[in-house]
Amino acid sequence: MSADFNVGDRAGIYVKGGSKMYSCNAKSFAKLREYIDKLPVIETHEHYTNYQKAEDAIDFIIGNYYMSDFMSAGGEAALTNGAIPRDLSERERYELFMKYYRKSDKTAYARGMMEGLRICWGVESIDTYEDFAKFAQAFKSRGASIYTDTMDRLLIKAKVVDIFDLTGYVDQKNDSYSKYCRFAFPLPSMHNLHSKHDVMKLQRYIGGRPIICLDDYLEAFDAYFQKCIDFGIVCIKDQSAYDRPINYGNPTKAEAEKAFNDIVFDPRGVFGDDRVRALDDWLFQYAMRKAAKYDIPVQIHTGHMAGIRNEIAKTNAAHLIPTIELHADVKFDLFHGNWPYMDEYLFIGKNYPNAWLNLCWAQSIDPLYCVEFMKRAVMTVPHNKIMAFGGDTGHIEWVAGYLSLARDNVAIALSELVDSGWLSFGEAGQIAADWFFNNPNELFKLEFDAITAV
Repeated sequence: MSADFNVGDRAGIYVKGGSKMYSCNAKSFAKLREYIDKLPVIETHEHYTNYQKAEDAIDFIIGNYYMSDFMSAGGEAALTNGAIPRDLSERERYELFMKYYRKSDKTAYARGMMEGLRICWGVESIDTYEDFAKFAQAFKSRGASIYTDTMDRLLIKAKVVDIFDLTGYVDQKNDSYSKYCRFAFPLPSMHNLHSKHDVMKLQRYIGGRPIICLDDYLEAFDAYFQKCIDFGIVCIKDQSAYDRPINYGNPTKAEAEKAFNDIVFDPRGVFGDDRVRALDDWLFQYAMRKAAKYDIPVQIHTGHMAGIRNEIAKTNAAHLIPTIELHADVKFDLFHGNWPYMDEYLFIGKNYPNAWLNLCWAQSIDPLYCVEFMKRAVMTVPHNKIMAFGGDTGHIEWVAGYLSLARDNVAIALSELVDSGWLSFGEAGQIAADWFFNNPNELFKLEFDAITAV
């Protein structure tokens, strides 16, 4: 790819000066937003490897992060098994959806959803059944080409993918993933052990012999991890924040062995967190030493969680500070803007050379939070440690909508700093290139040519 991108080199895929979602009054916004449209992008976090089928238009438009706003608005009562009931007519399903959509259509999730439909399908509105029915009819033609075509239009060169289980690719040599994929090693199932069944999943990596002690398990883990390294993983990913506080301790191996021995000696038992926490923590810290050995980053979920009714205090990145300090030779990629804990997040980025701050998903959770964060980050954190975008989704339409939001947010934050005199336009352009492309390219060693703003 070319290392230089100039404003005006080619037409952007959005309306001039930004998307149709929102803009700002900064004088430099339109020009910067147009420039950002032309920047290549590395998605720092995704969960799907290729085209994902979707057939029902109602299920599709509700099956993204907007679902949580729909449910929060009261729409939970309209769902059966997580969907608008299929035994209703299309119009009845549409009206049931709209009952709650009209109460929640101003959120960033809703705007990102609609922007994705606009970019990929030309949909301007679903406010009437006639508008929706037109989209639903067109949607029946959806096919695999929408994935690669849109990825190329969006200028996405690569995406770091966490599919939760790499064994199909590592063991069966499955090569069905797209050319954009770079894979993360899914860590939680390796250290979150509650039963002998959890332990024995790795048995085949030591020739099928029984795993009897912790050293056996580590031998199996090491063998599997080496296979993943050989496969080409670019990082480790951990989202244990959904299940436990991320205040990992530093227990002794003896404490971990006690819990491990209890598990393997009780073939039908399921052990609670209080019984296995020492093992969980020790194995997590063991994996960090692996990251240091192979010099690969560790992505960690911090802040907001998908869905509703989650407990947020356990996910604050501040809990990770002892671990970040302990493993000074590990690069930590901290996710989701730590929303809503901005101050702690900025402190960590400023204070620890081995901590990177990643706005994947956060750009579509809370745009104003991200704009404020980015403005403050320019003034407080080295800009090589910020990453602007990861869709963290399941369909290319939502990637398109969320990326449009991210481009808006970055343009607003940086143009306001340009207008205030803190940055020149050229400096803002280079920072945008770094945040969307150069920083993840360097952190994950993807070996693309760096982008130099002109």
